[in-house]
Amino acid sequence: MLGRLGMSVDKAIRCYGNLNGDVFSHKQNGQDGKFKASRLEKVIKDIVKAETGKEDERMLSTAPDGTGCKTYVVYHRFLCCA
Repeated sequence: MLGRLGMSVDKAIRCYGNLNGDVFSHKQNGQDGKFKASRLEKVIKDIVKAETGKEDERMLSTAPDGTGCKTYVVYHRFLCCA
């Protein structure tokens, strides 16, 4: 959201809060996973469309004018055994 979509930190935090509520508040029962992937996909497409005008905008390219926020993703998964 910060890098490719060029959102401000405050706007990205608001969007993530909405995404969290929209996706994870509707739990599915009796299936693998805790939420519906189709719901997550719809929310992400809505965010991308609101920012770029197209829900299928490619997220790998840089801004046309060469500017943009250079970002990277760090993922850490902590597993604990009892």
